[in-house]
Amino acid sequence: ESLSSGPSRFAPARKKATLRRMFRGLAALRGVACTAGFATTAALCETVRTRDFPIDEHHHGKTRVRVMKVFRGPTRHELHEYSVQTTLWSPVYEKVYTSGDNADLVATDTQKNTVYVVAKRSDAKTPEDFGLALAKHFLREYDMLTKVEVEVEEASWTRHHEHAWLRTSPAKDAAVVTLSRDAPAEVKSQIRGLTFIKTTQSGFEGFLKDKYTKLPDCTERCLASELSAEWTYTATTKKQEDYAAARAKVKDCLLKALFGPPPKGHYSPSLQATIYDGACLVLETVPDIAQINIDTPNLHYIPATFLSQFGESFQDDVFVPTSEPSGSIYVSVVQPRK
Repeated sequence: ESLSSGPSRFAPARKKATLRRMFRGLAALRGVACTAGFATTAALCETVRTRDFPIDEHHHGKTRVRVMKVFRGPTRHELHEYSVQTTLWSPVYEKVYTSGDNADLVATDTQKNTVYVVAKRSDAKTPEDFGLALAKHFLREYDMLTKVEVEVEEASWTRHHEHAWLRTSPAKDAAVVTLSRDAPAEVKSQIRGLTFIKTTQSGFEGFLKDKYTKLPDCTERCLASELSAEWTYTATTKKQEDYAAARAKVKDCLLKALFGPPPKGHYSPSLQATIYDGACLVLETVPDIAQINIDTPNLHYIPATFLSQFGESFQDDVFVPTSEPSGSIYVSVVQPRK
């Protein structure tokens, strides 16, 4: 029977009936029991392996769940848009892999729906607090779970007036929350994609030079990167306003280190020295932060010295933007051990 039976409103029913017959036929050929509809998952769990090997680790979750929550005040609204990823761990889920037994499995679609339920019930206004609320919900609802990880990335909206916003920056606030039954919550706060450039007060010189080196010393260049930072806390029981306040201070410290005070700014001898300076300022300013990791891939702006071929001179004014290949600069700085 053709599966394309024309525009009749009964066509979907004929398709479904035909598919049922096809699956019944396949199941009969394989000696698999079928239900009245489609064959059950367990019944279809035929294997090609001849022996089992130990599973080292397993988990499952849902990615890219997008949700927006609007807090509606009498005259002023507050907006938070998140992209959420959930990951669940349970030793009983090994049978899902080894035996095709889905009993007690919290489906990824269930995890998706839970994001919206928690968004409705929660008053969280930071990625950290929303991640904590979601992780606690999963452990409270499902006894078989031993650990939950929730990653929350917040879209960047800049307020225009009381109930209007503009998307103005690619940088995003984010958090990764890990919660186990036998351990306190682990919260990692993040800044992702903070793109910056300074057009002077930067150089790079005195580095090792050998037969493979073509890069000359310079004391005047553009310095640009797409900075990402992650930090952890010395204490895990943080209030909602603490996360927001800590994030604001981290951003302020990093910008001070990158740019210096206006209008003159300050000189950067290397991106390495500059981000270490910023990391130290963060730990000094926010002692509740235990560790900060900063990653700054270069965004290169190459001087257009080839202008001399056309009778023009390069005067630190025309550049060729490129991000590939890119230098990779990373540092992790911690509070001193007491």
